[in-house]
Amino acid sequence: MNEEEKNELRESLKAQRKEVLDDVSRHAAKGRGVGVIADETERADKIAENMVEHALGYSESKLLEKIDYALERIDQGTYGICENCKKEINIERLKAKPSVSLCIECQTKKESGAS
Repeated sequence: MNEEEKNELRESLKAQRKEVLDDVSRHAAKGRGVGVIADETERADKIAENMVEHALGYSESKLLEKIDYALERIDQGTYGICENCKKEINIERLKAKPSVSLCIECQTKKESGAS
């Protein structure tokens, strides 16, 4: 990967980070307490909605961790190298999902449960 590609990916990660932070803020604002609701059905709906918002927030916080880690790896000069096999990650994979830290082969193995 050349410097231009690395800079494009850094900017992509920064933009994605901003989007995730905006989403986390939005979910936090929506996920406020249930309060006093007289109707049990409405109360159950609000609780279910809060649970979904919490799950989305958790998922987004995990993505934020991956993005921050990728940005750290760019600064350290290890970005784009598979953490498992140490081979270079395909640039097209990085462009599609800049926060990845495994090449497609190692990711497939991980998802299938193989070593």
